[in-house]
Amino acid sequence: MIYLLRHGQTEFNLEGRLQGQLDSPLTDFGRDQARACGALIASEVQAPSVWTSPLVRAAETARLVAAGLPGAALKVDPRLAEASFGIWEGLTRPEIDAGWPGIRKRHPPRQWKLNAPEGEGIAGLMARLASVLKDAGDHAGDVVLVSHGIAGRLIRGLHGGMSLDETVHLPAPQGIVYRLHPGGRIDELASVGG
Repeated sequence: MIYLLRHGQTEFNLEGRLQGQLDSPLTDFGRDQARACGALIASEVQAPSVWTSPLVRAAETARLVAAGLPGAALKVDPRLAEASFGIWEGLTRPEIDAGWPGIRKRHPPRQWKLNAPEGEGIAGLMARLASVLKDAGDHAGDVVLVSHGIAGRLIRGLHGGMSLDETVHLPAPQGIVYRLHPGGRIDELASVGG
């Protein structure tokens, strides 16, 4: 079975800043979310492999999750990193609107971030996420993937065979653990706040 969660709340989340591949520390609440997600997963599985994005917010979340899972093996996987938002990283929506008037309206709803100047772009992002999802599905044993908002939505969309438009409209809350069943079914274990 594959379990997927987003990192806990960060300082940038509180400030409304695009993080992308920049690092922002977890808040105390974000660390509590990570521990609670670990407890949820512990009620389901024993000794899973925990694969994490190398970005500090996800890696710290993964360490806290794994601490509650006896026998868990932690692995850093760069493919789980958030999309790069290029020169928009660290900016707020009002700052982006001021610097690039009308840019968000030039793209389909909720897809403007995937078209950031000097950003990663959707094709490369989808390819790396599809490869990590395939490897997790082929792994012998349970796998916990710790990723990010956009990357996590896309992983769920790929797993569920959704269109890009459906995928970008999925919620991406923190403090939620998603269970990805073989065959594309996805369900939510529980909400742990945030």
